[in-house]
Amino acid sequence: MTRTFFLTLTAAVALAHTALAQDAGLSTSLFNNPDGAQTKADFISAPAKMETRFGTLDFDGGGFPTPETAQRIYDEMDLQRATQAFMDFFPHMSLYTIIRSQARDLGFKTASDIGVMADFMNTKQPYLTGNNSTIYAVASIDLKEDGPTVVEIPPGMYGTANDAAFKYLTDFGATGPDKGKGGKYLFLPPRYDGDVPDGYFVLHSNSYRIWAMMRGFGAVGTGKKALNWFGQRLKVYPLDAPDRTGRYINASTVGMNPLPPEDGSFFAMLDQIIQHEPTSLFDVELLGQLATLGIEKGKVFAPDARMQGILDKAAQQGTAMSRAIVYASRDPEIHYWPNRKWEKMFVRNTEFVRKSGAADIDARTLWHYQAIVVSPNLLSTTPGVGTSYLTAFRDANNSVLMGDASYKLTVPANPPVKRFWAVTAYNPATRGLLASDGAITVGSETDPVVNADGSVDLYFGQSAPKGFEQNLITTDSDKGFFVVFRFYGPTEGYIEKTWVLGDFEKIDD
Repeated sequence: MTRTFFLTLTAAVALAHTALAQDAGLSTSLFNNPDGAQTKADFISAPAKMETRFGTLDFDGGGFPTPETAQRIYDEMDLQRATQAFMDFFPHMSLYTIIRSQARDLGFKTASDIGVMADFMNTKQPYLTGNNSTIYAVASIDLKEDGPTVVEIPPGMYGTANDAAFKYLTDFGATGPDKGKGGKYLFLPPRYDGDVPDGYFVLHSNSYRIWAMMRGFGAVGTGKKALNWFGQRLKVYPLDAPDRTGRYINASTVGMNPLPPEDGSFFAMLDQIIQHEPTSLFDVELLGQLATLGIEKGKVFAPDARMQGILDKAAQQGTAMSRAIVYASRDPEIHYWPNRKWEKMFVRNTEFVRKSGAADIDARTLWHYQAIVVSPNLLSTTPGVGTSYLTAFRDANNSVLMGDASYKLTVPANPPVKRFWAVTAYNPATRGLLASDGAITVGSETDPVVNADGSVDLYFGQSAPKGFEQNLITTDSDKGFFVVFRFYGPTEGYIEKTWVLGDFEKIDD
């Protein structure tokens, strides 16, 4: 009977391996698979001795790891999980460090406090590819602290609110539910089951923390005028405390650090996010990976020296991988025009989902490592609505842009925008505004010199030809740089790609 059982089991194993081999042919049928390349049903075992990039692995008796091998494997396992966690949770960290910076650097005490870039953004506020073309106002909301919270906006204001995972909640203004008429937006906490009053645009948030970014155009002005403009029109307050007032702080005069760290402290901050937000905000599989690193809801995160060293290395590796994804993309759809170097910041969509339904994890890193705020109107296909951004890291010869070189960029006539266009230079290390002794943004609102045919020649480097000084973006000769070309209210020529932007042409000295 024992022999019969053994023979039956052997036959079952052989059939199972044959099925697996056939399944490798990608047929969805288990019964009508064509023969695969692998037809031998023998069990294929990994060797008892393996040479890997992290050392030699030895397994006694064909499968038991030696103590040294087990430790080596666990070190590598923790490193790989932490490195991937750095990229998976970078969006959450990006929003968290912005809110943390506003509390620490701007002195925010409540969600009613508003930061206003009243004199435009500058290098003191290295928001990820933030720009110095518009006047921003920012607010940090915590529904765990205040409960249901109201953002009251005036007519004509534009903006977006994202949750703690930097996922889209709503737009404000013309592309939002108020349609540019202004109104009151009510943000409700996760699992809220209380009464919801009438008269509000209601948003159910998956997180407690929310970041709202708004901007005004035209009559906003600058300095005290901008502070007064927002102070008289923009309000944030708890639903049950409508009379609570906040301060309006000129953030342009304050040094801030809203950037995620690139060392092991990233994970200590990540633990703070996990402890504060509802578990339902996160994928349980990712939470499982974090738990193996010591980050788990309701538990104290206290990495020992070994784990701290691994976390430091993981943050560096995650940074390196993110830089490769952004600055050396291998995505076949990265270029906006097939014969140009200009690259998309959103490769396919703002939800970071492939056509197959799979998460587009590299596209997510591509956006979040270099930029902030997610809104479908950053990829609007409605002429004159929303904004669109393109990046350039290389010149026409595919060499990266360097500050000690000189370049010319020709913007063809009739740029396809309803509002305006602007080109801004950035530091590739921080992804913030490039520190420079001169202008770092040139666009249709900076009064550039226009050629007779309507085109505009922009220059990058330390100098421009005589008469074109107004068209110069001054670079740092000790650093590389990249640019973002912004289309405010892109029209048909951009959307349909009939208008084509030139590449950077290096100018010989």
